[in-house]
Amino acid sequence: MKILVTGASGFIGNFLLTALRDVGHEVRAASRSRVEQEGIDYVLAPELGANADWSHALNGVDVVIHLAGRAHVPSKNADAETEEVYFRINTEGTRALAEQAAAVGVKHFVFLSSCHAVAAESEEDVTEQTQPIPVTAYGRSKLEAERAMQKALSNTACAWTILRPPLVYGKGNKANFGLLLKLVKSGIPLPLASVRNRRSFVYVENLVDVIVACLGNPKAFGKTYLPSDGEDVSTPELIRKIAKANQSFQCSVFSGSVSDKNTPHSPPATRHSARLFPFPESIFKALGRLPGLGALRKLTSSLYVDSEPLREDLGWNPRFTMDEGLVKTLGG
Repeated sequence: MKILVTGASGFIGNFLLTALRDVGHEVRAASRSRVEQEGIDYVLAPELGANADWSHALNGVDVVIHLAGRAHVPSKNADAETEEVYFRINTEGTRALAEQAAAVGVKHFVFLSSCHAVAAESEEDVTEQTQPIPVTAYGRSKLEAERAMQKALSNTACAWTILRPPLVYGKGNKANFGLLLKLVKSGIPLPLASVRNRRSFVYVENLVDVIVACLGNPKAFGKTYLPSDGEDVSTPELIRKIAKANQSFQCSVFSGSVSDKNTPHSPPATRHSARLFPFPESIFKALGRLPGLGALRKLTSSLYVDSEPLREDLGWNPRFTMDEGLVKTLGG
């Protein structure tokens, strides 16, 4: 099977290219940055947008895996400009690629969307039936990209599959998860011990396994899946897991009423400790609503997904537990 991967030089793309090559697929990597992996055919990707010409990249391709897109826009841009950038790249860029893929006879289009196409936070299980109410420009652009892709492929011979992962973590992730790792490793006291949220995550190699399982699989055609590790955790639980995964430091909870049940006599904090202390969660949530503090809100809000349909349809189970994924993320 000949497969085109867009956004191939990115965090997920690097893992995906290796996995596809190792199971025997013929892989073409399209990105703006050059990809140099043995056995991978590289082509320069056009600038994403309505007028992108993918003809050179799509030649002879059976399956498209569309990872490319914009996840962050510099905050210096005004809101209207931010919205336009997301929609030009994520929505119109996806539409153009899907239309051209169908026109040249591509058989399957796998689109990596985001659970933010449905919600940025939720106190209920997010499923494929959950009514989408995206609240960010990024989420809105991803939802409209899904719809544009489906419309472009309707009444064609090209099937589609949509994946809406929650936060993806793994070695080399420099986004929000990478920032959290730095905070934990720094030993800076984190006022998160009182947080009682619930969030889903997916380790990058588990996500890659999902993508590979979908390829050319009729059971995945026309389906929208929400892959996860299957273990939802609170932010304090996640921080403890990160500390446990890196044996060079430990996690302690100190200063008052909140204690770690697993360590009733927490050792004194050191410069290699991840230190948690209690702080009113209501204040965190209020602060998270202020402009520029979205990352804080993510640390205190809930967003968890249902990956059971994916497991039932494809017989897929995560190859790595969250603990194992964190060890690999930290270089263990």
